[in-house]
Amino acid sequence: MDDLAAFSLVPCAGFSIFFVLIFGTIVLLRWFQHKEVLAMAEKGLLPDQYAKYLKAPRKRGLGFLVWGIVLAGLGLALVAGLLPVAITNVYMSPVLLLGLIPLFIGLGLLIVYFVTRKEGKAEDAEVPTETEISGD
Repeated sequence: MDDLAAFSLVPCAGFSIFFVLIFGTIVLLRWFQHKEVLAMAEKGLLPDQYAKYLKAPRKRGLGFLVWGIVLAGLGLALVAGLLPVAITNVYMSPVLLLGLIPLFIGLGLLIVYFVTRKEGKAEDAEVPTETEISGD
């Protein structure tokens, strides 16, 4: 290894170590906070900032529906826009993958939404109410 290569390797290693230390510190602090909240939740002392998540109604995968529609629409638009390029030049046909990949990811998200939505209704029917448990 010549001197120039070794000389340029030192700054790269220094920057890499610096960013790993910063990122590692952030992850470690977040992990400690997570463990603290879990310990408090086990004792029933959940902080107010987390109590809103217990009372909020669940959306049942609405994000899958939204992102599925967005990605499928984006993919369809890209396929429609790139189709003339792929038809006129045979060597440019792989460019259609730029539209087909988001299209099928979006369709997959839509399928996940509709499959889990039906399962969620069945799960809700099986959960006993409070009066059924107490026997009143």
